[in-house]
Amino acid sequence: MLVASWVCALVSFGISLARWAAIGQEGGWAGWMPLTVVPAQALLAGLTPPQSMDLPWRWVGVGLECIPALAMFYAVWCVHRICRAFLAGEVFGPVVVRGFRGVGWGFLAMFVTSLLYQMGVTALLSWLASGQNGGLIVLGLGSFEMSMLVVGLMMLLLAHVLAEGCRLQAEANAFV
Repeated sequence: MLVASWVCALVSFGISLARWAAIGQEGGWAGWMPLTVVPAQALLAGLTPPQSMDLPWRWVGVGLECIPALAMFYAVWCVHRICRAFLAGEVFGPVVVRGFRGVGWGFLAMFVTSLLYQMGVTALLSWLASGQNGGLIVLGLGSFEMSMLVVGLMMLLLAHVLAEGCRLQAEANAFV
């Protein structure tokens, strides 16, 4: 699970970076990249990517991808901490409580950064597609964002329950 979580996070980030290499390529990449490379938020808004994109704007897109990726990597790092504590035999310790609390805050950060990402991507692509004469900002609340919100709150609740278990275990050990 330790390796799988990091592999999934890195593959996800790699695909996100490849998106900005593919958007606006002359002639398109449809021949060897069958999936659409335009972010779903832009497609839902009816935006089409610009026919070409200069390198600095690609780097802006990469920077936008890094916003939610940082939150994702933080959550994966917290999961890694939890797994290490479990492997060490610590189930109700403070490391586990901090790990679950971190996962909860990481998922809540993914919720917020997903919204920021949507606004940034749609603003950038619409501005470039209009010839830098205007644009639009789209903000959508879909099942992904709602899932991140619910899972984040559940992880914070679980961290609270584990903290109470840790407190009760310390209290029981004090009586023995």
